[in-house]
Amino acid sequence: DAGDNWEAIGENFSNMSIGSIAFDPSNTNTVYVGTGDPNISGYPKTGDGMYKTENGGDTWEHLGLEEVGVISKIIVDNDNSDIIYMSSMGTPYYESEDRGIYKSIDGGASWEQILFLADYAGISSMVSHPNNPDTLYAAGWDRIRSNTQSIVSGNHSRIYRTYDGGASWDTLSGGLPQEYMSRAAIDISISNPEVLY
Repeated sequence: DAGDNWEAIGENFSNMSIGSIAFDPSNTNTVYVGTGDPNISGYPKTGDGMYKTENGGDTWEHLGLEEVGVISKIIVDNDNSDIIYMSSMGTPYYESEDRGIYKSIDGGASWEQILFLADYAGISSMVSHPNNPDTLYAAGWDRIRSNTQSIVSGNHSRIYRTYDGGASWDTLSGGLPQEYMSRAAIDISISNPEVLY
């Protein structure tokens, strides 16, 4: 009812920190939930992977991915529900090769890492072209937060683009800052996908 009333549907999750929620565009009863806090503040909360429901939240299946730490964004392909993209900031406390972007072509049963920047840099934001789901844009972020160090910027904090579903990536410039940067977000216009912010 447009937010007038609410029902708790994930109270049995082992992790209550939620970084992203995505609906299957072809079936709104299928929902993916990624855990972990993508803000990575002074006391960051890591996640325990991804969950999926096919009945609007009545029951949930854990899809694994515990090792990715913080899931910042989930995107389900507009044309093929079996194709899912997931971006990760990793575990904030230490360097890890589990950061970056992952892709599933079987509805989340298995995953392949398709973009890795560095063991101390992940992806803070990701969008897909509304008419061409093989085109995605992602914002990198150099971030470590532990008891001994706090990295908040670096040369991986750039905007990245793929035209082929993650098989290859470009690093964008064309007026974007190229010095050490910090966290960025990116969005794309639905009515005119040539416009990005």
